[in-house]
Amino acid sequence: MKDHSRSKPRLLWLAWEAALAALRANLLPGLLLQAVMAVMAAAYFLNPSSRAAFGALAVLRSQWGLVFSFIGTSAASVILPELLRLLLPAKLHDNSSLTTRLLFGIPFWGLIGMQVDLFYRLQYFLFGPSVCATVIVKKVLVDAFLYCPLLAMPQAVCAFVWRDHAFTARGFLGHHPITFYALKIFPVLMANWMVWIPLVSIIYSLPAALGVPFFIIAQSFWVMVFTTLSSSHGNKA
Repeated sequence: MKDHSRSKPRLLWLAWEAALAALRANLLPGLLLQAVMAVMAAAYFLNPSSRAAFGALAVLRSQWGLVFSFIGTSAASVILPELLRLLLPAKLHDNSSLTTRLLFGIPFWGLIGMQVDLFYRLQYFLFGPSVCATVIVKKVLVDAFLYCPLLAMPQAVCAFVWRDHAFTARGFLGHHPITFYALKIFPVLMANWMVWIPLVSIIYSLPAALGVPFFIIAQSFWVMVFTTLSSSHGNKA
């Protein structure tokens, strides 16, 4: 297999270069998103009217449960980017059909939303409510250094590789698992750490019922920024 020809030092260097490129590309959008979320969290804690509005979202999440997570995450990750595409020049659009994007994106991101919801519930079961900094740190560490590298990022990268190769296994052929992780998943994981560790720190500091609503809001901002960023890079290629 072709990946075996790469020496370990060379593989590490390539993985690090790809990670740095991902960090540079996501730095400004990530900082913007973190600032927006910090302002929203401050509004929740300091402004009674804002607290009431976010409380209404928490009630909806409690009433609808996983259905709320599926619909909300799908809307934030698929519907909003499709609306954003209408504002972009035609030359920045990819060649995939709207039907393909919707049939892939709605179930994929909806299931991710449900998974995140269940993961937040597991965190609450394991560590309880976020009543002190120690609990918040534990939840952030489990999220960033167990859930993300072992499940969240691998499944997302593999799903998009599968989609980008016409829903076949061609994108995985000839790749050793270690090399695939180093060159495909690790750069995405590094960008995720940079952007989402501060975000989940904010999310875990809030009441448990607001975890998923704040995740969905963060997801909507991030996907819109990422859509524009990816289209711009594609235009430069």
